[in-house]
Amino acid sequence: MTLLLTAITALGTLTMSMYAPSMPNIARALSTTPGMVQLTWSVYLIGFAIGQLVYGPLSDRFGRRRVLIAGLVVFIAGSVGCGLANDIESLIGARLVQALGAAVGPVLGRAMVRDIHTREQAARVLSFIGMALAVAPAVAPVLGGYLQVWFDWHAIFAVLGGFGLTLLVVVAWRLPETNAAPDHDALRPSRILANYGQLFRNPGYVGYMAIGSVALGGLFTFHAAAPFVFIGLIGLTPEQYGWTSGVTVLGYLIGGIFANRLVERLGLDRMILISTTLLFGGAVLMLAFSLNHIVTIASVIGPMALWTMGMGIALPNSMAGALSPFPHIAGAASALMGFMQMAVGTVGSVIVANTGDGSMVTPAAMLLILALAGTTLYWRLVWCRRGVVMP
Repeated sequence: MTLLLTAITALGTLTMSMYAPSMPNIARALSTTPGMVQLTWSVYLIGFAIGQLVYGPLSDRFGRRRVLIAGLVVFIAGSVGCGLANDIESLIGARLVQALGAAVGPVLGRAMVRDIHTREQAARVLSFIGMALAVAPAVAPVLGGYLQVWFDWHAIFAVLGGFGLTLLVVVAWRLPETNAAPDHDALRPSRILANYGQLFRNPGYVGYMAIGSVALGGLFTFHAAAPFVFIGLIGLTPEQYGWTSGVTVLGYLIGGIFANRLVERLGLDRMILISTTLLFGGAVLMLAFSLNHIVTIASVIGPMALWTMGMGIALPNSMAGALSPFPHIAGAASALMGFMQMAVGTVGSVIVANTGDGSMVTPAAMLLILALAGTTLYWRLVWCRRGVVMP
């Protein structure tokens, strides 16, 4: 069950970044600009965010399994469309469909964990599943780089479609239903608004959601700029660029192991507080190197490894803390958290695409802003309110 949920969770982030080494090649093949190719990334994040808001209430009403199957069918259709695209407009549209399908994975993965585990157990399971959110964006460019060299960018979307089809078969065959008490009113507009309103009024939920959103959103912001820096500025080949992600994966794995081992001893809140120092450290170092015109593999990847280490601690603990008080609306709670993670990544990537100068100054500044915002909200809404009964 955990392995299957991990694969389902990984689908969205795998799809997001596997084609990253091909982005410069796609720009040349479709006779378009790098900015338009970066738009396929931003559109994907938008679709991924909106899709999660839809799947959460749907799964609260109809159950997790049927909704998951429907989402995978949409994902396969979008992957086929991407592979057949012969202009940038078609690729952008197909990426939107692909994102709407891929969004089903993380929403229902988190909700199903909440369905069957207690708060502390959920934190440990989510620390394992959460590794997929960091490992997939790092492994994907490696595979995508080799597919680009051996074949071309069309092969990347063929592989993604095949992966989606495999998951569809396994889910239909083996995955049980975990929503034991579907809410027949979950799709009523008044109920949807009331559920999301209840979540936004809960200070603890908002605080946990904030730190988790900036941690993951910062990673997506970084990946939106990284291909053009490493390939266009530093001069790496597509497959060499893919391997640079291994260092950030190592950072996340270290953070995830740390979170898994110590969460029961230190508690969720102390673990998250530790993670904020790593997020700050990574952002400050990257900005300092960029402002001093030090642009090397180490000066970019090293600070990002600190960020992903902090993310490895922040993500599972923030998800467990946010979802545990809401067993009756776990789908909606998971959907809103996923939406905000993607929304932060979308805003960051759009700003980088439209204001960046090809260096790491803008991405690094965005990471620092995100770290400040997330830490401030977490500090005021969660840490300073410990022991206070939250509405």
